[in-house]
Amino acid sequence: MALLPGQQSPSLPQSLIENCRFCADRLVLIERLPRGGEIAEIGCLRGEFSRDILRIASPHRLHLFDIDFAPLADDVRQDARVSLHEGASPASLAVIPDGTLDWAYIDADHSYAAVVRDAAAAARKVKPGGYLVFNDFAHVDPFMGRYGVHRAVVEFAVQHRWDIVFFAYETNAVYDIALQRPAGNGELAW
Repeated sequence: MALLPGQQSPSLPQSLIENCRFCADRLVLIERLPRGGEIAEIGCLRGEFSRDILRIASPHRLHLFDIDFAPLADDVRQDARVSLHEGASPASLAVIPDGTLDWAYIDADHSYAAVVRDAAAAARKVKPGGYLVFNDFAHVDPFMGRYGVHRAVVEFAVQHRWDIVFFAYETNAVYDIALQRPAGNGELAW
């Protein structure tokens, strides 16, 4: 399953990873992120990781985005801190005011084009100094096939100069990675 020319990720400047911390898993990663506040999870399926976010990060508000909430667990659905936003994530993210999220966790469609769209839409919603966290930072999942997450995330980090600040180990090599929006970043260049 070699990548075709043009599908590789660009080189990553050392300056973007100077302050990166390695985490044992994604739960340790979210322990390192701001607690309380406004958080979004884009792609939540049954809500297993939503429970972890609620427990560990104790958000004031957890915005869940998904195309279908039928599989979502009742305890997550009924948590008073949870707001459900059904529909395609780039469009449904429009309900969140720009620059208000402390962090967003992206785990929706893993195709390159979809991750590019989700990253662009979510980045506008994250406040300066806030974070975008991507699940399944890989080219290939041993069980699910090819992903576009790796390339989309590296391109985003390089183009917009967002530092990679956390990298979480995962036993199947589908890691999590967190990028931090520059604190002084006013308008994002798209």
